[in-house]
Amino acid sequence: MTATILLNSAMMPDEGLYILRRVSREFFAELIADAHRRGNLRSYIGYPETAQHIERIARVPIPVNRAATQLPDQALLAICKLKYRVSDPGAKGKLQPGEDDYEYYVATYDRNHLRWRICEDESRA
Repeated sequence: MTATILLNSAMMPDEGLYILRRVSREFFAELIADAHRRGNLRSYIGYPETAQHIERIARVPIPVNRAATQLPDQALLAICKLKYRVSDPGAKGKLQPGEDDYEYYVATYDRNHLRWRICEDESRA
């Protein structure tokens, strides 16, 4: 069973192949609810406001987790992120974004899918 990793940014925490696609709020909410029902949802949502937003749209509990993201060899990444970057880092965690301030993405991740040519060339340098 492929793990569904819930993130609040479209970041690449480990080497591997990522394929990213924007999805609708409805699709994202169904994906999260389904992963929760199957017991394979892992939250790396670091902000209570984002966790509460996802709880509202997916109707499942979302724990806040500030740990470093750990990816298995293959995963589905579900990403709920702000449409904008918070200009003052001190405001993170204090901001009250609206429902329309978020955008949603799904990415597939595979640690071992390809060995890129650039990596082979680098090892010869």
